[in-house]
Amino acid sequence: MIDVAGPIRDWDHVARAWVVAHRPAPLDAVMWTLSAVGRGGMVWLAAGAAIAWRRSRWPDFVALAIAIALALIVADDVLKPIVHRTRPFDTAPAAPVIGGRPHDASFPSGHAANAFAGATILSTTAPAARVAWWSLAAAIAYSRVYLGVHYPLDVIGGALIGVCCAMFAGALRHRLARRRPS
Repeated sequence: MIDVAGPIRDWDHVARAWVVAHRPAPLDAVMWTLSAVGRGGMVWLAAGAAIAWRRSRWPDFVALAIAIALALIVADDVLKPIVHRTRPFDTAPAAPVIGGRPHDASFPSGHAANAFAGATILSTTAPAARVAWWSLAAAIAYSRVYLGVHYPLDVIGGALIGVCCAMFAGALRHRLARRRPS
């Protein structure tokens, strides 16, 4: 039997170590800010509320709120306790961390989950800004590796969870819209 987990885990550790070892100091504050802005999905909810207010598209905002809430529940309340992956700073204590050290498990990244849930929904709600939504989601997810609090696979896993939760919320939105009388 071939052990694929070993090489994948090795890549994950090496990739994180490379990112942390090659952090340009001028980006430290930017990455910390991206991480702070991405906490709890607030940036996505604020953008969604502004769009809903301007375009009277409140069902889209509800879908966004459901997607983010679901992504956070799946990532933080369901998977983190089950997987219970050790944070990078616990595995390699010598690696410096920028900002705080979260006390929960590492996999999956809740920041990445809510960022990609937000980007997925907002890309259908305001498609003209889809490059901005996806760029912001990717930057928030990357910031977690940059700061030294996640491995790359943590954010990839979180991103996949976010997209799946958003697809569920989007399908729910469309199903309810079809049932509503005109």
